[in-house]
Amino acid sequence: MKWISTLTFLLLLSLLSCSENSSKPDKLIEEDKYIDLMVELQLVRSYGENNSLDSLIVDSLTDEVFQKYEITDSVFVQSHNYYQQFPKKQQKRIEKAIERLKMDQVADTTSQDYFK
Repeated sequence: MKWISTLTFLLLLSLLSCSENSSKPDKLIEEDKYIDLMVELQLVRSYGENNSLDSLIVDSLTDEVFQKYEITDSVFVQSHNYYQQFPKKQQKRIEKAIERLKMDQVADTTSQDYFK
C-alpha cells in the first residue's frame, strides 16, 4: 500500500513541477521502458521498506534494475525530469505504473491463496 502513496506523491510532484528547459535529453528513455523502470524501482523501494533493509542493499537492488535495463541512474533522472515537464502525459504514465503495481499485487494475492 505504501507504493500507492509514493506514486501518488510522485504524481502530485510532477503536476506541480515546472521547468524552463524542455529540450529532449540525448538518451531519453522510451516511455514504455520508463514506465517499466518506475514500476520496478517502486517495487525495490517498497521491498526495502517492508523488510527494513539497509539502504546499501536497496541501493544495490536499484543498481541491478538499472543494469537490467542497460541504463544509468543519470539517464533515468534526465528522462524523468524531461517527462515531468508535461504533467498531463506524466500523470497518465504514473497511472499506468500504478495499475501495473495493482495487478502485481492481485497476482501475488491470488497465487498465495492458491497454495493455502
